[in-house]
Amino acid sequence: MWIWLWLLLPLHVWSQDVDIYHKNTNDNYHLPQIPRGMTFREFDLLGTQVRMQDIFASAVYPGYIHFRIYERKKGYWLMGLRGAGYAGWAYLSFKDRSVWWLLLNPNGRANFDPDYKIDVAVAYASAGLILGTFLYDWLHGRYLLQKKQLHIRYKYAPVAGLAAYNFGGRTHVGWQAGIRLTF
Repeated sequence: MWIWLWLLLPLHVWSQDVDIYHKNTNDNYHLPQIPRGMTFREFDLLGTQVRMQDIFASAVYPGYIHFRIYERKKGYWLMGLRGAGYAGWAYLSFKDRSVWWLLLNPNGRANFDPDYKIDVAVAYASAGLILGTFLYDWLHGRYLLQKKQLHIRYKYAPVAGLAAYNFGGRTHVGWQAGIRLTF
């Protein structure tokens, strides 16, 4: 009996999402029906959330979150900048320099090698580009997603207490008078 539990437990654990805050429902916005003018892109953005698995994917794929929220130009910029960071590390590898040695010992062989300080600057600039693009993709992408979702919610939210009426060929929004009877 214990052997079955031992064998089936990893299946349950491995099948879980990487996400820590796993939810089965979309808690961003509840739509009883889709509004008439809503596009698929707006509907997709309302259901999108930045989760832990997206953060991990953003560490591997530059600009992942920006591509996911339809900010392709910024996604390509992030891809190019992170590529430049990796190119700096490749440059140091071709010179037979250890990137980690340069990052941890910036004054290590500065007296013996004239190019050592340049290599340290390239190592720090490359590390800054790689880490900076990851953080920008994560934090700015999350901010943009929340901003877009708020804009969509505001655009399609019902106007409480206001009614649209047509007067003289123009549509006006104003307070609607009425009597409410309760029993």
